[in-house]
Amino acid sequence: MFLLSGMAAVYAGDFNVTVDVNVTALTEITVTPSAINWTQLTPGQAGGTKSLDIKNTGSVNVTNVYAYVTTLSNETFRPYGPTGTASNYSAGGVLVFHNASDTNFYWAGRLEWNWTAAISNIDLSNIDANSRAAQGFFHNASNSYVWALQNGSLGLCNNSGALFAITDALDTGTSATRKPDPTTITRDGGDANYGYFHVSRAANFLNGMCVAVDPSCTKIFTYKYDKRAGFSSCANSAYVTAYNMTPNSIETITADVWIPVGMPAGNLTQAIWSFVAS
Repeated sequence: MFLLSGMAAVYAGDFNVTVDVNVTALTEITVTPSAINWTQLTPGQAGGTKSLDIKNTGSVNVTNVYAYVTTLSNETFRPYGPTGTASNYSAGGVLVFHNASDTNFYWAGRLEWNWTAAISNIDLSNIDANSRAAQGFFHNASNSYVWALQNGSLGLCNNSGALFAITDALDTGTSATRKPDPTTITRDGGDANYGYFHVSRAANFLNGMCVAVDPSCTKIFTYKYDKRAGFSSCANSAYVTAYNMTPNSIETITADVWIPVGMPAGNLTQAIWSFVAS
């Protein structure tokens, strides 16, 4: 054995490995929690607010999210009647909510039916005497308002010439508080399913909301954030999201339920609340 003095050790050079990753475009949101409930509520009161998070769990920006609830499919006939059955009502019909940029609550999808008996002291002077189609009460937890419909062509409430009117004042049973007003309530069009109206009257509790009227004039459906085909015809219909949601961002929704006076005891029919992203 022998050693060579002054000889340096020789090492191989460092080796670099390139890493590339490509993520496919995916539009996806996740809403949590996946179920909410309120129990032991008293008629005429709110249930108390709950929060939901809409999270962008996809890989692209989410520009628009709209929401709808299954009130129309849950509540297929007039629930008022001698039986007083809670399950005749949809849980979606008492649900209200707002997004992160607003503080006013809007109905997810409230259904009100016409009143088949005569409403005492009602003043329908704002409705054409030959086209008075229906009237009813709109229930807002502890308060009620009176609404009325004027039918349009062919006697239908989804055709041109139809009017939707509602009072600003709380109903106290007097003619002054039972005079529905169509002022600044605009018809935005109609299709085979509904006539669509938007309310732009600051003094009215439906200000900023949409009202879809059944062709038969027997029911009205109130909403804000429903952008499904037809419902988007309303000029007040809007998307839930308050901003462009980048991947992993969250929009918080505040929800509540308003239980009208006269609501029967028991479980309302369970509703499905759907959120759709694009």
